[in-house]
Amino acid sequence: MKNTALQVGFQTYGRQKETNLKGESSLEEGFGDITIRVKQNLVGNDHGNFIMALLPYLKLPSSQFEDSRIEAGLIVPMLYKLPGDWKLGFQVELDHLKDKDFNAMHTELLQTLTLSHSLVQKLEAIAETYYTYDFKAHQLSNYINAALQFEVVKNLKLDAGINYGLQHGTEKHYFLGASYRH
Repeated sequence: MKNTALQVGFQTYGRQKETNLKGESSLEEGFGDITIRVKQNLVGNDHGNFIMALLPYLKLPSSQFEDSRIEAGLIVPMLYKLPGDWKLGFQVELDHLKDKDFNAMHTELLQTLTLSHSLVQKLEAIAETYYTYDFKAHQLSNYINAALQFEVVKNLKLDAGINYGLQHGTEKHYFLGASYRH
């Protein structure tokens, strides 16, 4: 069982503001969806220079935001530990997601490339680029991300950052978060 972990994630508070082309805006805020993931380590399990896992997930529609639905996917994260405390991450993900504008679903591919390094003890800087491909809309979107992650105590980390969409019309997100491993 040391190779398997159950993860429960939830957005304790979210605020979403949208503005249309006419300048009209809407604001929604509240509790977000709950995501359940099972992580199965295949290689490394936190040891060695290469780590790989499988993470199937299910997102449950508990959100106070408009039209939340069940979504699911499979994530395959990989990590290479490089010399000098550098880490190179790569992830492939296939998702079945709700369409933004319609009451329908679509399949999306996501790939990431992440580089991280400790700045000082317990503080890590993370830079990431990723793209998504929506098979239904035949649309490719690219993003760059930057974050800082601080280890408060063993197994408790705080993070903050930005997800920045590069194409016109792609979303930009700022985030603050906490994760605890028991």
